[in-house]
This record gives sequence, C-alpha cells and structure tokens, in this order.
Amino acid sequence: MVSQGHMQVALAEARAAAGRGEVPVGAVVVAPSGAVVARAGNRTRELNDPTAHAEILAIRMACAAAGSER
Repeated sequence: MVSQGHMQVALAEARAAAGRGEVPVGAVVVAPSGAVVARAGNRTRELNDPTAHAEILAIRMACAAAGSER
C-alpha cells in the first residue's frame, strides 16, 4: 500500500525534475516492507534519452539494487 510519505518522495522527485527543465514526473519503487528501493525523476532531456522516464529509471535502479533484471 502506498503511504503519503511515499507520495511525498515521488512529488519531490517530480519537483526536482521540473527544476532541471524536465517534465515534472517522479516515481518510487517500494518494497513490501514499505522501504523505498529506488526513486527517480524524468531525465529525458538531461540524458538525451527518450526512454529516461522516471518510471523506467526507478525500475532500472531497483533491479540494480536487487542484482536482478526481474
């Protein structure tokens, strides 16, 4: 279940993305325990990568943290 705290983390990432001139979207991957595993904001312009959306970046970071592509 998503808590208000998790939503605040996502909103902070969105604000940071906006500050970088990106579309203001943030994403958070949360473990079943409620711990934040990964967080990211859009970086498509910064990285010149059309796939660098917040959701994709957060999933990539979570997979790296888990040591698995799944």
